[in-house]
Amino acid sequence: MLAFDLHLVLRYTSFMALSAEEIKAKLRGKGLKSTLTRIAVYQCLLLAKKPASHSDLVQELDSKFGDQATIYRNLLAFADKGLVRLASTAGGIARYELVREGETSQHMHPHFVCNDCGEVSCLPKTTVITEVDEQWQGILKQSQLQFVGKCLDCQP
Repeated sequence: MLAFDLHLVLRYTSFMALSAEEIKAKLRGKGLKSTLTRIAVYQCLLLAKKPASHSDLVQELDSKFGDQATIYRNLLAFADKGLVRLASTAGGIARYELVREGETSQHMHPHFVCNDCGEVSCLPKTTVITEVDEQWQGILKQSQLQFVGKCLDCQP
């Protein structure tokens, strides 16, 4: 879990971070109001190194960014507008990831789920090559590609 001050994160992150103004523009471009909670949820997902659950986001974000229900409603709004996609439902827990620039919400890449600790992580794009036939792209709403085993941390 990473604790952070949103204002510092918005100004000083170096890994694919966006400014508050860029996030506001993305939200508005999708027809969403750019509230402080939405900016915080988006930035948290942007900085996440793995798909994040609602519980992960609630733990990451201080209560000043909204209660559990508000964060959940924002996740659903983001998914509805194509800003995030459901990456995994391993263990019955929905985990989300941002739809990156140049991707569609139907973009598919593999995830690894650890049998022992339940950790879900993205595998490198080169691990598995997937393509969706053009005729299916318009009707495919969601896909999940998961590999299951023991992660490196749980190996003996």
